[in-house]
Amino acid sequence: MIIYSRRGCGFLWVLLSLLAGCSQMNLNSVVKEPSVQVQNITVREVNLDSVGLDLVMQVTNPNAYTLALAGYDYRIRFNDHQLVEGSTDEGFRVAANASNQIRVPFKVGFKDVMKLLDSMGDSNTLHYEVDADMRLDAPVLNLFNIKSHKKGDITIPQLPQVSFGDLKVKSFNFTEASFELAMQITNPNQFGLDLKDLDYQFSVGGEKWFDGRIDQTVKIGEKQTTTVKIPVSVSLLKLGSGAFSAIQKGNFTDYSLDANFTLDSTYPALKNLQIPLHYKP
Repeated sequence: MIIYSRRGCGFLWVLLSLLAGCSQMNLNSVVKEPSVQVQNITVREVNLDSVGLDLVMQVTNPNAYTLALAGYDYRIRFNDHQLVEGSTDEGFRVAANASNQIRVPFKVGFKDVMKLLDSMGDSNTLHYEVDADMRLDAPVLNLFNIKSHKKGDITIPQLPQVSFGDLKVKSFNFTEASFELAMQITNPNQFGLDLKDLDYQFSVGGEKWFDGRIDQTVKIGEKQTTTVKIPVSVSLLKLGSGAFSAIQKGNFTDYSLDANFTLDSTYPALKNLQIPLHYKP
């Protein structure tokens, strides 16, 4: 049987306390705090419903042991409007003396983005501000948080602006009349656009009269306006003398055009986007 004296127990407690203190001092001198840096926000995709973006962050581990990422929170403001916030408990590991890049995908409503861009005048650039709070679970540090903050600018690609001119008579004979409708397309971006595969339907009085297609690719330079002439042919017998006379005088408005085209560009986030159009004067 082993018997401990009160004096022996007290000495053992002091010894353990001293060892714990030394361990803590060694820990503070050995452990280096990891860093989290918000690098930027990039545009991933643009469609008629939303703009897909990526928040890019980098976690750097300066220690000689692996760190485990336990999750993170983020809040993003555009032009001082908080539109995005998120959180995840999904984690990954950062190797010793290494860095990992994190891409956090999120979406902003297309209409919300357009409202913000309208407030910027002719500029396609939005100001953003990011607050990120990352939860790291280290083997010796237990769970703790690292915060990061960044301000920056991001250029959002815009869709082309489309307008139409008057319906003009090009030619006619005893059975058929040919018209032309001018469609003006303005590219507000700093990169070129390609408009291709234009399908359209021309209707009079709500009744479809003509189907057409333009297969030629129309190239629109940066900050430029291009005119596309849409040909239409209709039967004079079906059109009637009153409607034809109104067209000749330039006051015929009982028609509509429904069209669809593919928009392409050199910008990676704006590829093969289907754009529908409806026009009625």
